Amino acid sequence: MPYLHLDLPGTYPVEVKRELATRLCKLYADLMETQSWRPNVGIAELGKDNLHHLGSDGLEPITMVMVEFRRGRTAEKRLALGRAIVDACVELLGVTKRSDATRQKAPAGRKCRFSNRS
Repeated sequence: MPYLHLDLPGTYPVEVKRELATRLCKLYADLMETQSWRPNVGIAELGKDNLHHLGSDGLEPITMVMVEFRRGRTAEKRLALGRAIVDACVELLGVTKRSDATRQKAPAGRKCRFSNRS
């Protein structure tokens, strides 16, 4: 089964996390052409000052997403999913969208990681 894991640099109300999980399941199903009950979503709230990226101006908080999926998914579909995940996180979590927000880390494997600087 597909698995989407989010590491968050803060804490959020349960209603927001449930809406995010629901939306991610539907996004995955739509973009990967499967049933919406197949994906599983895990959300880890690491808290303030526990998830960073070293940018040109020093440490910056980030939101990290890892997606596991079966082989055969095209790079275009993976990138579209990453962009849709970033858009959902911007809307629901209030993270800042940046031009470099979607970065695939494992294009040929079964896992992709997307990061978005908060």
